Amino acid sequence: MPAVAGPPPGTRKDRGAAVPFSKDEDIRVRVVRYAILAPSPSNTQPWRVAFRGNDRIVLSLDQSRALPARDPHGRWAFLSCGAFLENLEIAARQFGYRADIDLFPAGWPDPGKPLFDPVAHIDLEGDKNARPDPLFAAIPDRRTNRRLFSREEISLSVAGELAECADFELVPFGFSQDRDLVRAIRDLAAEAFLGELSDGDRFFEFLEYFRFTDDETKKARDGFGYAQSGHGMISRFFIGTFLRSRKSALRHPEKFVQKEVSCICARLDHCGGVGWLSTKGDYRIDQVRAGRVFERVHLKATSLSLALQPVTAPIADIPPVAGIRSQVCEFLGLPRTHTLQMLFRIGYAPGVPAPPRRDLASFFPAGEAHNTSHVPGQST
Repeated sequence: MPAVAGPPPGTRKDRGAAVPFSKDEDIRVRVVRYAILAPSPSNTQPWRVAFRGNDRIVLSLDQSRALPARDPHGRWAFLSCGAFLENLEIAARQFGYRADIDLFPAGWPDPGKPLFDPVAHIDLEGDKNARPDPLFAAIPDRRTNRRLFSREEISLSVAGELAECADFELVPFGFSQDRDLVRAIRDLAAEAFLGELSDGDRFFEFLEYFRFTDDETKKARDGFGYAQSGHGMISRFFIGTFLRSRKSALRHPEKFVQKEVSCICARLDHCGGVGWLSTKGDYRIDQVRAGRVFERVHLKATSLSLALQPVTAPIADIPPVAGIRSQVCEFLGLPRTHTLQMLFRIGYAPGVPAPPRRDLASFFPAGEAHNTSHVPGQST
């Protein structure tokens, strides 16, 4: 795995140690640095952050980074807000603070409409009894890994460790290494992805965050590309410039989609099992909770040297996938009263580099200047 930048200046290297923040830096800046390392759909990083008073952080959705064609109900965006909040709370505890999180302070949001009000108010208070979370050390190393994994099955004992990393009472966790189930999900994922990108708006939205070259990645500082599939620098250059370039994808979209479908099938053929998270309801608060639990599962997997990648196509909230989503839920044995929030493959694989995060200042409203010169690692 490539080297990652260490924690912010002033922190100690030993894992699990509560660390006081430096005098010249607002503790809120420090915890937000870790929060933005959370996963998000296509690495859109759809978060807007503001500071109020001396202690409050306001988290909102950046609607300019929404995916209205591929994520019309905003589920993926709210899941990513949950992951953001989980990272933030873990970091706060690491530095000796308690994060009091008030979700949807302006009132219960309408799940069918974009949310322009804050997702959360977070107040940080010093707490000498704050207990560091062992998952803190995994935050800078967590990656969405799109490589082919080993076919070695994830043992039930390892799955049990994943199951112990969070409170699953409100967000049940499931896992299976059954090859027939994985193959069934593979076939449904391929069918779903074809349906998803059969629409022009969804296709162009997918390409908007697909980075064909390293230059695109450096300029945009978001999205994902061939590096996250394990291709080396020279390989990425030839693939992204000549074999599967942006120009060729726009000229022959059907070939690009078919190649992506082949990659989806190969990835699900190469994994050690699949996991999933569900909720009894499907309100915004359920989606945020599921995002928090997913981040804990992903961080725990990282600490166990496991690779993980969400499988989003067969559970997308778009018309062509509605029937497929129902089939996936049936295969997983979910009650009809539950909503499938996350589906992911897991296994053993070499690490992958992550595209750079946007500059931390870009998450804040214009004019709010903060000491944001150092970000503790980059992940998607």
